[in-house]
Amino acid sequence: MPDTMKTQMSGKFSKRDRGIFNLKRRLVAAGIEVQFPFSDKIVGEYQGTPVTFMPTADQSFYDVELAFFAAIRTNPVHIVHNKHGRHRGYIGESASIETAYAILHAKPIILLHPPMLSDKVPLSVRKLIEENRKSLFVARIDLFSSDRLIAYVSKVIDGFSGKYDLCDVETEISVMESIAKLFESYRSV
Repeated sequence: MPDTMKTQMSGKFSKRDRGIFNLKRRLVAAGIEVQFPFSDKIVGEYQGTPVTFMPTADQSFYDVELAFFAAIRTNPVHIVHNKHGRHRGYIGESASIETAYAILHAKPIILLHPPMLSDKVPLSVRKLIEENRKSLFVARIDLFSSDRLIAYVSKVIDGFSGKYDLCDVETEISVMESIAKLFESYRSV
């Protein structure tokens, strides 16, 4: 295992629910580098989308999303903060696509609650996540002490088989089409 464990987080950004940012702080305090989200709060809105950084000509929202997907591909674990307000397990369109991408790249995925997918989740993404529910790691890591948190994440990384179902070419193409549509929507943001 590397000296510094790295991850990125998916989940809903909202000024009304700071849970994702609280979990990020807990992970960092335990010694896990969280590359995304960038900051510990929403710093503004960009064309109606809450953001943790302000896009510039040198670093657009689209550029940051590309870097986020690269982090999913290269980091050893993906963490999903799937609680928003009273909605335990909630996974929206973007987080579901990010989760499917992690599955396609054989990354272990930690969620706080069993997944409850939004109606906006694309069918191919929904099918991939639902088919692999048993391979997802569900634990209330947001309640763990630092020692327990680092031990749990290390155990998930070291013990993960790297095997998911439905990771065939047809599924990958369908999921990548969903990613392309998501990216296209970000180009206008």
